[in-house]
Amino acid sequence: TTPDPDIHLRRPWPTGWWRVNQGEGDLGARMGRLARALPPGLVVIVGADVPAIRPHHIATAFKALGRHDAVFGPAADGGYWLVGLRRRPRLADVFADVRWSTEHALADTVANLSPGQTHALLETLEDVDGGEAYAKWKKRRRGRP
Repeated sequence: TTPDPDIHLRRPWPTGWWRVNQGEGDLGARMGRLARALPPGLVVIVGADVPAIRPHHIATAFKALGRHDAVFGPAADGGYWLVGLRRRPRLADVFADVRWSTEHALADTVANLSPGQTHALLETLEDVDGGEAYAKWKKRRRGRP
């Protein structure tokens, strides 16, 4: 969720789901903090701005983590809509020095993987980063170019 101090006062939340304050910092600092705070195991973080995402995308990400150290759902703009990590006791900071909101975000993050770590790529989807992107997505959804 957003860096909101009133996180638990907002709208009802489903039972059994964790809601975690993102805290301060750029996107990488917030995702890294979450990945380090959770117990060892698999973690998949999904962007909330990807209208085409379906349950099979999440299942495929977890399946890929059975064979790879990381998995990414590439976005059409060079970023990514999903990142999954097989976390070990010490997680390399894959989110450090990433040029967020640029066409380099995915490549920078992959370059931060430790030598010998493998990664998988899921289907490329489009994320909706602003009003213009939303209008384009909406037109395509209605079958217009």
